Formats: sequence, structure tokens, C-alpha cells
Amino acid sequence: MTMKRISRAIAVAAAAVAVAAGLAVIPVTSATAAAPVVNCSGDALIEKSFDNGTDWQMCWRIDSKHGLVLEQVAVKAPGEDSFRRVLDSVSLGQLNVPYDTGKNVWNDITSYGFGNQYLQKLSAAECSTGTLRDYGQAWSVTRRGVTTNYLRTIPSLCITDTTRDMSYRSHEQSWGSIEDKPLFTATGQAFNLTIVSKVDWYEYATKVEFTDEGAISFNLGATGDISYEDFDADATTGWPVGTDAANYAASHWHNAFWRLDFGLDGQSLQQVEQYDSTLGEPGEMAPLMHTTGATIEHPANLVPAADTTWWRVVAPESRNTDNHARSYEFVFPGSQLYQGNPITQPLISVTNYADCEQFASNNLNPACPNLSVLDYVANSADAALTDPVAWVNSGFHHVVRDEDQSPMQTHWQSFSIMPRDWTAQSMSTPDARTCINGDTGGEIHSDETPCEAVVPTDPEPTDPPATTEPTDPPATTEPTDSPEPTDPAEPGEGDGQDAPSLSISAKDLAPGESFALEGAGFAPDETVAVVLHSDPITVGTLTANDEGEIAGTLKVPSDAPDGSHRIVVTGAESGLTAEVDVTIATAAAPAGAAGPVAALLASTGTALPIAAASVALALLVAGGALMLRRRRRSAITSI
Repeated sequence: MTMKRISRAIAVAAAAVAVAAGLAVIPVTSATAAAPVVNCSGDALIEKSFDNGTDWQMCWRIDSKHGLVLEQVAVKAPGEDSFRRVLDSVSLGQLNVPYDTGKNVWNDITSYGFGNQYLQKLSAAECSTGTLRDYGQAWSVTRRGVTTNYLRTIPSLCITDTTRDMSYRSHEQSWGSIEDKPLFTATGQAFNLTIVSKVDWYEYATKVEFTDEGAISFNLGATGDISYEDFDADATTGWPVGTDAANYAASHWHNAFWRLDFGLDGQSLQQVEQYDSTLGEPGEMAPLMHTTGATIEHPANLVPAADTTWWRVVAPESRNTDNHARSYEFVFPGSQLYQGNPITQPLISVTNYADCEQFASNNLNPACPNLSVLDYVANSADAALTDPVAWVNSGFHHVVRDEDQSPMQTHWQSFSIMPRDWTAQSMSTPDARTCINGDTGGEIHSDETPCEAVVPTDPEPTDPPATTEPTDPPATTEPTDSPEPTDPAEPGEGDGQDAPSLSISAKDLAPGESFALEGAGFAPDETVAVVLHSDPITVGTLTANDEGEIAGTLKVPSDAPDGSHRIVVTGAESGLTAEVDVTIATAAAPAGAAGPVAALLASTGTALPIAAASVALALLVAGGALMLRRRRRSAITSI
């Protein structure tokens, strides 16, 4: 059988028996059908779209041994037209459990398995915020010469949406400033897939999580109960559990091997690279640290040289819009490596894809039986590594404690793969930061010079005569005939949205003087911030009615300097903006001091769509905008 080619012999057999019995099963796509983006449908297909525009899709099934198997895992970044493959498949490849007493070593995946009779029926209570999906399996058990056939369909997969606070945060304060300025922050989104399998006293939760940033985390949670047979340790091989020190429960290891078959962007050539950071010569304030990379040319067992060692899988011929090679990087929050077995000493073993190599140890495939990752590496040590499968050892030393009774609190062992240069910017970059890519050469005022204002190639799109008659002398001698060219920051022009309007009671004002504003064209019921420019000073806020109209009386800030200014209003939800020019002088005209007048002077605004950063825009109400200097990390290899 081949996972690479999506062979589903067990699922097909289960489906055939279940259909005959009239039971619901997961649809199985014909192996002879032309390969679509994914070759599964119905309940076998998982699709997810996030608010930031990131999409995921994949197929799932449950194998009798591996448990949860995900195949054809692909992501579509915001703004892209199609999905890009990340993994051809991923599943658990072994769970090695040696006991500190030396009395037992279990291999729970190959000896038992996470499917069939070991797969648990999930209740609505343990998937209370998610969605359950059913799966059907058929299997046979032979005991003492008697074979019994089993068939069942149970709710076994829980799909849950999750969030994470402060996915990012950037406060546009100048150095040393304590003023409230525009704050860019957001709540991240993710979803996870979980099954539960019970092997003897332990119950294992297999959970894989996908984020709106393109990251994937792989988690194994262990719960259940301490076996009465495990109370056979002493003070050095266990921990006292229960009254005084009468009984010691044996400490043990959970060495979970995950098998990741990479298929980055469908590329035929993929490479594994190792990076190490080492201290070098003295610098001005601290020693220099040099990070160097090297390609892993052949299948290998990888052990970190130091805490600063890391690896990535890269598709050198797949490039983002910055012309950097797309890759995924391994991230380990902490993995304990059991030194009592050569198989569990490497953190990662990398091999070329081979159809028969399905388990990290005690391989069950008859084409290469009883082999381990060490054999896979040794048998192909001279081959070029171009189609990598990563065998990742996520280890955990469980020193039992009183709190493990009863039931045992779930303890998790995890690692992640994160996109590195998959896209030119973060998949969650807000609209107001889309123009920040590389060294900006200075601070960015996202309210005064939003990204939409610097993208157009024509600097004066609202002045047709200047572009259609460049050689006409009158066009150059009368640049002030039209009021529009005097305002280069018109980011919404030509985008098809109706520009809001704004009127003010008087254009000559004094510090502390009241004035009236009226406007239309904003989102219904949204809050609209009023800011005095060029040095941004918050004036106040107005609230649009159900027709998107605003009206109200505000005061010029008492510390507003004399001179020419602009009053800019911005919708917190729509991002729409309008503005009007004013002059502030300490000796204000008496008519202006009288307050609002009936005759309002009109000024046309602009549409400024700044979607996907609702939290940041809401906080824009509380402050103006200053700058953030963003520096891109230097390349550490030829990327």
C-alpha cells in the first residue's frame, strides 16, 4: 500500500462491508479518477476559511495502526488564486514507551494501534464547541482459532475552531513617546482536528492544529489512569503516589514519532537545510553571532548541535514575490530525547519517500518488515535527499505525581512547522501595513501616508490634463486651477467606492473654539474619529446614524498650533475617510466663536478601505498615528 498515492485498502474494505449493512461511511474516491486538487469529497474532505483570507484544505481518514491520517494538506494564502501543497501526508509513526524500571517497553502504534477497537467514540460533551464527524471501520480479531468480524461507525473526529489573543501587536509610537497612537493588533484564528484512542490504561488524544498564519502544530496528549501494575518502582525509578512513601509509581517515556511526508508546492525537488548560530568576534556592544546554513545532502539522523540549531524543508524552485524560496521550519518548544535506545536519540531523521517505510520502528509493511528509521537512513545513505520524509521524535519523560490520580491530567507533547518565506509578508498583514516590505528607510505614518496612497504608479491620478497634455505650457503654469492636485494623499480615488462628504461650519478657527461638522457616506452606526493634522491631535469622535451620516459640535484642541491644518475623519469599521482644510489662529474671527452656523462649507472626502484590521481601526479612534520602523531580518543563506 502507498500513502503517497492515497491508497485506502482498509477504508475501502470497511466501506464495502458497511454499505452492505446499510451504515454510513466516509466516501472513498476512485483510485482511477483524474487527480484533482484533492481527491476526496464529502465528509472525507476538510476545508476551512479564516477571516484574514487564509484557506486550508485536506483529506482525512483513520488507519487501524496510525490512527488519524491527513493527506494532501494544502494552504491558500490571502490574495493567491490557488492552494499550495504543504504535506502529502502526516500521521503518527510510532509511540515507544520504555519504563524507567527496565521491566517494560511498549510500542503502542505497531503492537496495538490507534484505530479499530482502540479508537474511542467521542461524546458531544468532549467536543462541546466543535463539530463531530463519523468514521466507519471494519476489522477481524482471531483468538484461539476463532475469528470475529467487527463493523462500526462512530463519531470519532472533533473539529474545533480556536482563537489566540495578540496574534500580533504594533503600537506606532515614536521613541520615548507616551501618547496613544494607532495600535495594530488582532486575535488569531485556528482550527484543530482531534481523535482519542485507548490503549490499556492510557488514553491518547491525537490533535493537529492549523492557523491563519499557515502554521501546523502536532500534539499528542496522554491521559487515563495509572495502572496498578506500574506501582513496582523505587525512589530512583519512580515517584511516591499515595500516602507517605509506601508505593512508588514507575516513571516512563512517551516517545512519539510523527511521519511528515513533505510535498511543498508540488515541487519535485525539496531540500533539508540545517542552521547553526555560533558566537564570533567582539562587536561594538556584544559579540557577533553568525548563523550559517548547510544542505543535508543525504538521508541522515539529526541531533541538534546546540539550542540554536534548527532545520527547514525548502523548495528551492518555488519562490515568493520577494524571490525567496518557500519553506517550512521546524519549531520545538521542548522535546526530551530518550538516550536508552538509538532510535530515540535523534530529534529528526530524514529519508527519501519510500512506499514501504510506514513506521519508525517494528515496521509492519511486508516489503521492508521490522525495520526502523535507522535502517531507512543506513540503507539509502548515499542517495541524494530530494523527496524528504521527516521522522520527528517528540519525547516526554513522565515522572508520575500525586495529581495524576484520578483521572490523570492530560499532558501534551508538541512541535510545529512554521512557514518561512512562504509569502512575502505575514498572511495576517493588515491593509495599512501592506506596503511595508523590506527596509522602509524611515518611520511610517499609516494615517497620513497609508499603504494605499503609495501603491499607485501615477502620482496624480486625479489630474487628467497633467497626464494627457504634458507638453502644454498652460498645464504647467496653472497647477492650482483644480483643488484636487494639492492633496496627493487621496488613496480611495478610482476604487469604485462612493467617497464620503464632510462639511464644517467655519474654516478659520482658534484654539478652544467650537465648530460643527456634518458628513455622509460612512458605515451605519460606526464610530468616526476626528483628528487634526499634520501633527496628529485627536479632536474627538462622532457616531454615524443608520444612514451613515454624522453631525456634531467639537472644539479645536487648546494646544493646536497656528497655521494651516487638515481635519481628517475616519470610520472605525469601514476605514472611509474625508477631510477639510482649516486655518487656526490665536486671534480667531468673532463669527467663529459664536459656534455652529447654518451655512456649512462642503469638502469632498475619499474612500480609504482598510479591511482586515478591525481591532486596529477601532483603536484608531483613541489616537492619531505615528511611525513604526520595521527592519527585515537579514538573509542567512542564499535564499
